[in-house]
Amino acid sequence: MEIAELLAREGVRLTMAQYNRYGDAREYDNLVEVFHPDAEMIIQGGTVLAGRKRIIEALRAGARTRGAYESGNFQRHHLTTSMIEVTGENTARAHHYIMVITELGFDHTGSYADEFEKHGDRWLIRRRQASMDWARSDSRFVRWLGDPTGAKADAGAGD
Repeated sequence: MEIAELLAREGVRLTMAQYNRYGDAREYDNLVEVFHPDAEMIIQGGTVLAGRKRIIEALRAGARTRGAYESGNFQRHHLTTSMIEVTGENTARAHHYIMVITELGFDHTGSYADEFEKHGDRWLIRRRQASMDWARSDSRFVRWLGDPTGAKADAGAGD
């Protein structure tokens, strides 16, 4: 493996860590920095958001819908399996499984299928397909994202 590939992989990992940290902390003014200026985000295989501004507006609105600003509510996104493939000098693909913990406990799981593009000295998300595969029946995220695309929400799971 070449040093350039290692640096690209670490650049992708940094962007992923920032996405999770800024999103969990509701720091949307910082979160915008992880997206390529021409980014596209596809949520649950349906809703397509084009451009940084639209993506951040939708994520902010989603946070309000799911009660992220209510006292006592929190979220923590955890990446589990991550597979990063450098596809060119300035491009990479990645697939990450996620697990999300909230004040309720284990809340939901899903994945990110991403395309990254180097922009300046940063590896930024150019295209993201975000899917929620399973959620507990009382998940606040279902209010925003709708039912999971994979297995049905399970009453009492994670209790």
